[in-house]
Amino acid sequence: MSTVFTRGVPAALLTVALLSGCGGDANTGTAGSPAPAASASQQPTASIVGLLLLATNDAVVIKLPDGNTRTFGVRAEDAPRLGIRHLASHAGLTDIGFRITYVTVDGKDHVVAAEETAPPQ
Repeated sequence: MSTVFTRGVPAALLTVALLSGCGGDANTGTAGSPAPAASASQQPTASIVGLLLLATNDAVVIKLPDGNTRTFGVRAEDAPRLGIRHLASHAGLTDIGFRITYVTVDGKDHVVAAEETAPPQ
């Protein structure tokens, strides 16, 4: 059996790749990935949407629709999956929002996933 490619196939593949949105890179995780199904400690998660202001190896900061900011710590075990460099490249943009999924441990919120979404209203 042979495979036949038409001229439209490469263009269609390029279109799909472009429309799939941003992803991370292989070394830093994927910013668009949803929260893990369950963390090793089985902690409950919550999520919130805001504009990304800052993303470092230590913290992720978002601006909420009411103008307040919210800071989330970054745990070492979650950092590889978050794609901090990719997140940082979107910091300060107002045309894209981020859904931050987090866990609260000992009274401190820690980001476990960040997903691109529409900006908050």
